[in-house]
Amino acid sequence: MKFVESSDKTAIICDGREYSYKEVVSRAKGYGELLKIEKEDRVIIFMENRPELIFSFLGIWDKKGTVVTLDASFTGEELVYFIENSEPKYIFTSNANKKAVEEALGMAGKNIEVIVVDGTTTEYKGDIDYIEAPEKDSVALMLYTSGTTGNPKGVMLTFDNISANIEGLDHGQMFLSTDRFLALLPMHHILPLLGTAIIPIGKGATVVFLKEVSSQAMVEALQKYKITVLIGVPRLWEMLHKKIMEKINSGSIPKALFKICTQIQSKALSKVIFSKVHKGFGGNIRFFVSGGSKLEPQVARDFKTLGIEMCEGYGLTETSPMISYNPVGNTVPGSAGIPLYNIEVKIAEDGEILDRGRNLMKGYFRMPDKTAEAIDSEGWFRTGDLGEIRDGRLYITGRKKEMIVLPSGKKINPEDVENEIMHNTFYIEEIAVLNYNNKLTALVLPDLKKMEAKGIANTNLMETIKWEIIDKYNVNAPKYRKILDIKLVKEGIPRTKLGKIRRFMLEDFLKKNEAESSSGEEKSENQSPEASTSEFKTIASFIKGLRKEENINPSSHLELDLGLDSLDMVELISYIEMTFGVAINEEDFKNIQTVEQLCVLIRTKGGSYSQENVDWKTILTQPVEVDIPESAASIKFFKTLTTPLLRYYFGMDREGAENIPEKPVIFAGNHQSLLDIFILNQMLPNKKIDNTYYLAISTQVASPIRKFLARHGNVLVIDINKNLKQTIQVMAQVLKSGKNLVIFPEGARTRDGELQEFKKAFAILSKELGISVVPFGIDGAYASMPFGSKFPKKHRFSIKMFPEIDPQNLTVDGIVEKTRDTIKNWLEQ
Repeated sequence: MKFVESSDKTAIICDGREYSYKEVVSRAKGYGELLKIEKEDRVIIFMENRPELIFSFLGIWDKKGTVVTLDASFTGEELVYFIENSEPKYIFTSNANKKAVEEALGMAGKNIEVIVVDGTTTEYKGDIDYIEAPEKDSVALMLYTSGTTGNPKGVMLTFDNISANIEGLDHGQMFLSTDRFLALLPMHHILPLLGTAIIPIGKGATVVFLKEVSSQAMVEALQKYKITVLIGVPRLWEMLHKKIMEKINSGSIPKALFKICTQIQSKALSKVIFSKVHKGFGGNIRFFVSGGSKLEPQVARDFKTLGIEMCEGYGLTETSPMISYNPVGNTVPGSAGIPLYNIEVKIAEDGEILDRGRNLMKGYFRMPDKTAEAIDSEGWFRTGDLGEIRDGRLYITGRKKEMIVLPSGKKINPEDVENEIMHNTFYIEEIAVLNYNNKLTALVLPDLKKMEAKGIANTNLMETIKWEIIDKYNVNAPKYRKILDIKLVKEGIPRTKLGKIRRFMLEDFLKKNEAESSSGEEKSENQSPEASTSEFKTIASFIKGLRKEENINPSSHLELDLGLDSLDMVELISYIEMTFGVAINEEDFKNIQTVEQLCVLIRTKGGSYSQENVDWKTILTQPVEVDIPESAASIKFFKTLTTPLLRYYFGMDREGAENIPEKPVIFAGNHQSLLDIFILNQMLPNKKIDNTYYLAISTQVASPIRKFLARHGNVLVIDINKNLKQTIQVMAQVLKSGKNLVIFPEGARTRDGELQEFKKAFAILSKELGISVVPFGIDGAYASMPFGSKFPKKHRFSIKMFPEIDPQNLTVDGIVEKTRDTIKNWLEQ
């Protein structure tokens, strides 16, 4: 059977060089002439993506051998196992990989002939102008796949296994001779090997190799070579999707057009409206293919709205690789598609996907016990994936071994949670969800550049991640699926070459990350000249006292490694100002992430050392311009307006009015809903309201009407991303001028009705200014109007004012603890 036939048509393009089918056949048969092998003798291909990989592959097939492709990034030590296990007769490699091969052969004590393709110009001199396909039942290809434990397994695929895939895909006209494929992914994986190289060449299409894989090279190739099919992994599509949607959402017109196209779903119209997007991909794309792991459905839906179909499929190396696919012109986002016509698929009682048919491997090489574990007596292959079949389509619901089982017995697919969170944010570069210390925990790699572009200070990373991203997910998530802990990391989450998260490594990765952050073992101070400067020594000494952190080095990230929160940053900035005589505002911190960068900033500003003591008392007594509203008219108006509703319609229990002192105090209470201020004001006499001030974040009062109401309602507008130090100083000025201040120490409304941790800013003000705290508790407001509700429902409220807490004999932490415990105990009663 002929697999590739000679012609003048271009088969391969690489670095501007074009190879015709005639040359491919000649080069492949020439490589084959170098081999003295019998049927199913194994030959390793160990090289980077390049035309010679295809020549070698087809040359081995032409000689009836078995191709073994290996990861070109293996070291010599890693290569030893595969050489010993597969026992190859030859190894094809390149100059770039030759050294690793030699090291591996030396360690293995093997004498195997190595053919270096660089400089090998052997060409076939015979008359046969085609490449012969392997025999139907012979092992044509062997690829290694590994799980979380044990040695990698050699998957033996016959030519009939591969043919079953080709015939199944032909039903959907997925491969045309007129197509042009861009080879991006490493070809030791079956999807890129067969999908972007061997099958396209077998169909008479054109394959384009990149000399170096980069975003710019990919874009240039798409446009220059008129690529029609692009195969990638979910991470690629998610990255492209983010960039495109950022541009669309940045303008009202494209945003509106996108919404219209979402409703109409006309491919022709979308191609016209979003012609720039199509031109960016070269203007000739027939469809995209996503494989390797599950793609977030919204990504596929949005590409479809743009006029580009995402033909997602499903399969494994053991199934050659396809089990199901979405045919072009009949795609359903979120689905793994229709099973191939010539195979059987069913769902086991426990939800596992089972496969049987011609596409199923012959077995694992020299591992009969592993083969028997994977394939039952009736020929059904256990995929290890969970799924369901609806309307003839397969839907993947999770990986059997990767499902998170919580202490409650509830099961969670972490990939679904990750996709849902990533879809709604541009501030996260990577995320992985795991069960850590019996808590559903999110490992988050922040996208610092995008956060900086949005004006989010490095001093506020954790708060932004928590409230702007994770909290938005938690609001609508079932209780058992809520993220209960967040761990910020500095480096990429462990993944396979195709971008799939290595979940079995996550716990060790997190522990290593935490250990490095606390022990400073990642880099010693002696590795950087900065460690010997007076700026570094002075700042490191201050941080050690501030956070009780012993291991500080120049590369330590101020937040991710040292755990400095926004209040710590205020102290640090003030210390630098007093000690080095340089004025630093929080705007300067936009590009400051490490201790070393902070030292450089001090020197850039001409700072000189002059030892000064700095503490919160110093900070709070520094002069600051304060524009304090002088009218409580709007807040008293709303008090009058809401009194009948709160007291008589909803019903309201009020206690502790006698605990409201005449002197200035800080009112600190729990934050249940948007009704809290109105409920609190029912306890305060109008005379007290005249001298009581409230806090609001600038984004909450952005409209003109809200600004007016805030200005005439004793509302202090703050922006925590611009100048937290000035915000606290303004609060101090209000208190020092004989006014009262209302603070919700939780920082935001409760999302689940539970009392959250209290931030310490109110306690710092109380301690340093000697002003008492009056705790107040509110109950029933969450039940009436939980977070996300637009209107309250009828429910009785309770509010209680507690006796004041004198800060004189308490620490800051003591004030926080006593205030929270007072409210907590009342709520529990």
